[in-house]
Amino acid sequence: MIAEAKPGFIDRLRGMFGVAYEASEPNHKRRDPGRRIRSSDDATTEGQRRQLLNNAADLNRNFSVAAWAIRKHLDYVSSFTLQARTPNPEFNRQLESFVASWSKPKRFDVGKRHGLRRFIRMAEARRVMDGDVFLVKQRTGQLQAIEADRVRNPDHKDDMAKGAEYAHGIRLGRGGTMAGVSIHKRSIQGSGYTFEKEVRAANVCQLAYWDGFDSKRGISPLSAAINDFQDVREVRDYAKAKAKITQLFALAITRESDDTEAISDDYSVDFGKGPIKLDLDPGDGVDFLESKHPSTEFQAFLQTCLMAAMKSLDMPWSFYDESFTNFFGSRAALGHYLTSCKSKRADLVELLDDITSWRLALAIGNGEVVLPAGMAFGNLSWEWVPAGVPWWDPLKDIKASVMAIEAGLTTRSRVVKEVYGEEWTDTIDKLAGEQTYAETAGVSLSVTKGDADDANDINTVEA
Repeated sequence: MIAEAKPGFIDRLRGMFGVAYEASEPNHKRRDPGRRIRSSDDATTEGQRRQLLNNAADLNRNFSVAAWAIRKHLDYVSSFTLQARTPNPEFNRQLESFVASWSKPKRFDVGKRHGLRRFIRMAEARRVMDGDVFLVKQRTGQLQAIEADRVRNPDHKDDMAKGAEYAHGIRLGRGGTMAGVSIHKRSIQGSGYTFEKEVRAANVCQLAYWDGFDSKRGISPLSAAINDFQDVREVRDYAKAKAKITQLFALAITRESDDTEAISDDYSVDFGKGPIKLDLDPGDGVDFLESKHPSTEFQAFLQTCLMAAMKSLDMPWSFYDESFTNFFGSRAALGHYLTSCKSKRADLVELLDDITSWRLALAIGNGEVVLPAGMAFGNLSWEWVPAGVPWWDPLKDIKASVMAIEAGLTTRSRVVKEVYGEEWTDTIDKLAGEQTYAETAGVSLSVTKGDADDANDINTVEA
């Protein structure tokens, strides 16, 4: 016969010997996250995924703080400039000129509305709010953007590839790879969808925020902050309604007399008639009713909630409230934020490299771009350079950069690229062009050279 442990026996043993990982033990005091480990694809149904998309879109449309945070993220992450890197300077200029021409809305976008710069910014915006976005390559050399909600499992077997398996609109190949994308049209009259086409994976670029190796679809980083943003928005609206009520004028009249017959009835006041003078009976007093709303505690609570929500985009609070910290604190926060931007920019650079390689192959094939003698397609080289971040204190930053260059700790190219988003050699070419033009026009240029420790000590040197 097997004896049953009495209630509390196991707990006493745990108390005696301890538990290696307390978080591994169930606790009724905390929310149980579930006992099954699943990928994000399995953890969310198509309906739940659409609800996440709807909530994020609603915040972007109707809550200014969330919309601002998304735009600020895009400012730092989504701006790039192409710089050709082949050994042939003349061909580099031709290559950059072709990309600039291709980047125009009519040549870049199937809808002929968005050029490359805005297209990439909008693609990153969809990735932030929806988790992913799909770009379909066209034979014309243009791109078509497919937003996340339009990629879904087909409803009818006739629209499915024979024997295929789908996960949230992705047709799966061997090893769970993406073999195709099932694209649908939005219904004009309702919220339904109709099957449009399935596109082979070779013709599709998927830009996504991934949260697991087994995931087939991306998940928005805002997912962890949507509830916080919504709570702040709703509580703010309630607080505004309460604040409006507390702004209504009200008087409290105090009676000192116990004789009801002596009480005057003429204390009716109309504040709409301008300044009021009250002639009170002896012993009577008057006070204005007021409410200290919103309280400082309430404001601090909302700030904490917003700070936590903004961390979903790795954004420091000093971006929202410039007075929150001092100069050095703001600069340190910016440094940490720029570090977090590197991986996000790298994803966009990978996307840009993919579509650039595809488009140049088409251009060389149809004669739009002619390679120099002896150069093959594999010899083409380019770099998508992110927009630079201007110096906060130019005088000190320039001195520090010059010292770092002289000490061999950095290069001119790196400094110019980080600050201006350009290549140092391009700056030299522009300076040479300016000087040549000035000499041709008979104008003498001068360059000011100063001591960074004393901005007033400036010597003028002839160029």
